[in-house]
Amino acid sequence: VTSSKNPIVRVPVFDWNQTAVADASAAALEILEGDQVPSNENTYTSSLIAGLRPSIHSSTHHAAVTTIDIHMRGFALWVICVYIALVMAVYAVVPEENIVRLSGIEQRGAVMAMSLIAVSFLSRIVPLVNGAPHQNHQSTKLSGIFIGGLTVQLVAFCTDFIMANFPVPVVIDPVLGSRVHLLRWCEWAPCATFMTFMMEGADLYWEGDMPPTDFMRTKYIHSATQGGAVFLGLMFPFCSSQKTWAAAMFVACCLYLTNFPRIWNRMKKIPCRLSEGATVEEAERFNAAKIALRLRSVCILVWSIIVMLYFVSSYFGPRFSSEGSLLKSPEATMICECFFDVLSKVLFLVTIVDVHYAVFDPFARTERRLEELRQLMSAVWENSSDVIAI
Repeated sequence: VTSSKNPIVRVPVFDWNQTAVADASAAALEILEGDQVPSNENTYTSSLIAGLRPSIHSSTHHAAVTTIDIHMRGFALWVICVYIALVMAVYAVVPEENIVRLSGIEQRGAVMAMSLIAVSFLSRIVPLVNGAPHQNHQSTKLSGIFIGGLTVQLVAFCTDFIMANFPVPVVIDPVLGSRVHLLRWCEWAPCATFMTFMMEGADLYWEGDMPPTDFMRTKYIHSATQGGAVFLGLMFPFCSSQKTWAAAMFVACCLYLTNFPRIWNRMKKIPCRLSEGATVEEAERFNAAKIALRLRSVCILVWSIIVMLYFVSSYFGPRFSSEGSLLKSPEATMICECFFDVLSKVLFLVTIVDVHYAVFDPFARTERRLEELRQLMSAVWENSSDVIAI
């Protein structure tokens, strides 16, 4: 690119990388400074240039994304291993007379849940296998968070498949007197931990140039609280006394309720909009944090409904509903669990895909930056006098 007052400046826009963007930005700024551009137009173009320049700590941003991605890949393997271990454990400790084949509404509910999960799973995996583009993205790379979302659905599908086709351990809660399908809790314990970690991992927003020192530790701690709450739910049928059961219930509720101060804290920390002159990395973190906040809100809403329905179907329904009511039926717990388990998994994966393309997919990030570079060079062309492109 050249102008009447500047020599030719080479702008490496092909073979894109951060250095190329920086060179292009510097070249464009040199042209603008040499030409007399109206101040209002110069301000707009300069803001584009500032946004394209990688920040001083851009390497920190990429390191954070890479670290989260690696941890999520390892976490996905952990979920599968823990799920298999829990399933084997409950089959080993539950008496043989409590391992029964589901029938009626319970069996049909498991089949329906399995089918819906399969449709959701295949709708995401088949386009990847066939190489079909997603929205405006021509290609993609499986990130840790995408693999995590598929792993959660795979575990849910396996649970419903086993419950629909094989004898499964079903016990009676010693306090509530309700039927407890232990395989569902074996699914929820690792999946709740991992889903919480993915919500936390998608939230990459921090104040300042460097992430806080407890950046990863906070994510693991909050994930452990939700996994611990569900694991205690798995232990309810094995409590030997009412006091033990009540203590486990109290701790589980306290652990679950940490979701609300956590989401309130993130809502206060994440600003409503980006400040002027924000870098590309800051914009990516901000957009990801907004999507993560939406993901967190949806999951907490669905999980809270599941918690309330647990008490309604296990305690209030059998005791206070009229005869013939669905809540009076022993199958009410299974129906509620199947419906809202599918709802949470499907909504979760839909939002996880948005997070994947917003932050973790390198191809989508490259497309965004090339588009920003195109806008920049378009602005340079419009604002520079006597421009000749070679």
